[in-house]
Amino acid sequence: MRGSFRNTLSIGFVTTMLLLSACSGGGAGVGEPGAPGPGESSKGGTPAASGPADKSKRVTIKIMANFSEANITPADKALFDKLKAALNVDLEWVVPPSTGYKEQLQLSLVSGDYADLVMFPSETDETFLNAVKEGIVIPVNPYLDQLKNIKQHTYDISWEALETNRDGKIYGVPRTSVARNDGFIIREDWLKNIGFKMPENREVTIDQFTEILRKFTFEDPDKNGKNDTYGFAGYLNGSKMIDPILSSQFGNLGWQKSTGGEFEYMTPMYDKNNTKIYKDVLAYTQMAFKEGLVDPDSPVIERSASIERFERGISGIRYEFSGNMTGSETRGKKINPNTDIEYIFIQDREGKLKGAAYGTATFGVWGVTNKAKEPQRALEVLDWLLSDEGWNMVKYGVEGVEYNMVNGERQYNPDAKAPWRKNIVRRANDGDFFIPTNLPEKERQQIKRWVDRSIETVVFSLDKGYIPPAAKKPEYMDFKLIWDETITKIMIGELPVDEFDKLLAQWYKKGGEEYVKQMNEYIKSTQK
Repeated sequence: MRGSFRNTLSIGFVTTMLLLSACSGGGAGVGEPGAPGPGESSKGGTPAASGPADKSKRVTIKIMANFSEANITPADKALFDKLKAALNVDLEWVVPPSTGYKEQLQLSLVSGDYADLVMFPSETDETFLNAVKEGIVIPVNPYLDQLKNIKQHTYDISWEALETNRDGKIYGVPRTSVARNDGFIIREDWLKNIGFKMPENREVTIDQFTEILRKFTFEDPDKNGKNDTYGFAGYLNGSKMIDPILSSQFGNLGWQKSTGGEFEYMTPMYDKNNTKIYKDVLAYTQMAFKEGLVDPDSPVIERSASIERFERGISGIRYEFSGNMTGSETRGKKINPNTDIEYIFIQDREGKLKGAAYGTATFGVWGVTNKAKEPQRALEVLDWLLSDEGWNMVKYGVEGVEYNMVNGERQYNPDAKAPWRKNIVRRANDGDFFIPTNLPEKERQQIKRWVDRSIETVVFSLDKGYIPPAAKKPEYMDFKLIWDETITKIMIGELPVDEFDKLLAQWYKKGGEEYVKQMNEYIKSTQK
């Protein structure tokens, strides 16, 4: 029996808006709230798994996924053929166009025509939260003991974030995103031209970093005789704001145990009893803008434009994942053959290297729905991909299809494309996964050194990406616009840093007090 593929079409914007607040149609039944937690016996709802699934019967698993390409390629098919043979399953794929994925997801949930295994955008996404509330997404606790690979290769913080109802039940499997404390890619040829000697560990102090920014801006690092370079390349983030140049380096590590004040947990951004840390973050970025050390286009351009300007030699340093060094260098060399790109980290004021991880180390959530007749076998699809056998192919592709071994190294077929295989599962702490597989092994190992260092130095924020209900109140949301605008003006030097004190006082009056209280209640509920 061959697996089938179904390519759905996107729906109209008007229909989407009508569906935003709705998420019904799944009803109760298999997997409704009340399923047993780990080690509990089944008392109705989702049946507890008593042991390994019976693979003697071939079943079809319907999967809805968000991939950049709608059609399966031969290289991806080769991997899934191995999976199907190993698990005795067929796979039916539902892959809407990526630009309309969320709308199609909402439509399928409302209509009741949804898959067994569904990719949700995040653990805080309203679509996911509604699906849990309606009983469409079922707890996975009864099956986890049989899914050793998923358990072994997922961060604890990711499981905690998926205790959606804070009832001990886990509502999904995280698509792991390796938690990293990323550093910066830098023009190594410029460093040589300004005579800066880089430490062997590629870690510099804040003062040394500032020295590099100034020399990249004012000492003609590209030796073209023109005053046309800048130290830092910034850009607008997803919220249409610029990010601070340095943050963790000043002690801004997100929500942590408070050192004083009325709240047990606090983040420097909202700490009215000690504004120094966050004001130092703002002040550093303001200094860099005022001195002209930042590409002046930074407050108005998107990330892609910032990358392009860096590769053209307009700026010399940018915040980036080390695995992207090679691509930037290759493109940069087409413009200037002397382009040499390397990596650096910036230590904090105590000479230590550590940085806050983004969110909960997840990049989407796989939810098992109450349509799944064989929930455990659906989850085993993910588990097999994380096994040693499956992971080797997820990571590198299928030998003989995507690559061939030549003199002990993988030689990749440039025409073989596999856009799906790396977008289903990831192993926690395996940063090597993100390094381009077609690089020479020596180069991969060099990059892996920086990836591993970024993983080693992560500090998790205790909020786990949680957004309190207070953040959704109209008054708070309206003031958020003022907050963002004011923070931006402070960073680019249009307002003094001390303006932050007034802003924070207003924030507490516009819903911030309730926000912090609710965040503290949430964090307390997660502490074990």
